[in-house]
Amino acid sequence: MKNNIIVIILIFLIYYSCNLDDKLNKAYYPSGNLKFIEYLGDAKKLDSSYWYYDNSKKVLKTKVLRRLSYDSIIHYYKNGNTFNTGKETFDGLKFGNWTRYTKEGYKSDIREYFIIKNKSIINRRFYFNKQGDTVWYGRKFNRYDQNEYRRDTTPSRNSIMVFFDFYHGDTISLKEPFASSVRCGTPLLREYNSEITMLLAKEDDNFNERFSNENEVKLDTFRNIKYDKDNIDNFTGPDKQYVAVFGRWFKTPGEKTLRGYMLEHAKNDSVSLERRVYFEKKIYVKDTIK
Repeated sequence: MKNNIIVIILIFLIYYSCNLDDKLNKAYYPSGNLKFIEYLGDAKKLDSSYWYYDNSKKVLKTKVLRRLSYDSIIHYYKNGNTFNTGKETFDGLKFGNWTRYTKEGYKSDIREYFIIKNKSIINRRFYFNKQGDTVWYGRKFNRYDQNEYRRDTTPSRNSIMVFFDFYHGDTISLKEPFASSVRCGTPLLREYNSEITMLLAKEDDNFNERFSNENEVKLDTFRNIKYDKDNIDNFTGPDKQYVAVFGRWFKTPGEKTLRGYMLEHAKNDSVSLERRVYFEKKIYVKDTIK
């Protein structure tokens, strides 16, 4: 009986090992050290991959975990600490928040990426100091001190401090509006006496995920509170031209995605300039009639 059990275990281990090998792709450096391992799912599609530095100790360089519609990626320094982490489409475009860390393990910055007309752009950026406080300018501390990561230190290391403030949670009811405001803390066109306007796509004529249908979208326009008599008394401070209140009443319940952009603009006799900071927010609207 004991021998039978041993035989069964050996058969299982051989079968499991063969199946596992079927789901692995491996590659090696010329040195013989492991370069990467790919795990394949049941449909022979990439499930996850692990890339290593050319080191006999198998020091992890990159981890890629495949989700339903994107890859979740983590890059590592040679000392094992995380360099950055974020999401990327299957065609290699970054989106959402990517967080970067210094070689010593301090959080350095968060970059918010949007995909605009099939190009990934940095929409907002927030630098931090060693204490974790947001700072206006990334200094020597906010550098990525390893050869392959140094080039990821952007030429302009200013924070893009545009804040969207929400006055409800992610769930509201039909009887209440979605309410928000935008504050432009770092106006790039201030020297031209700029101001902001918030533009929000209508519920039935929304932007698509990559904002490529701009010519088809209908927009609601929200001027800054310098002109907004209903909200001007709710805000203090001298820069009222850099704050705008916006919102939406919904016609139907269900999951909603709001998309639009803050427009900073300036115009006089000699110049007409503008820049956009894009906005997306997912909420759920409850049916309160039932």
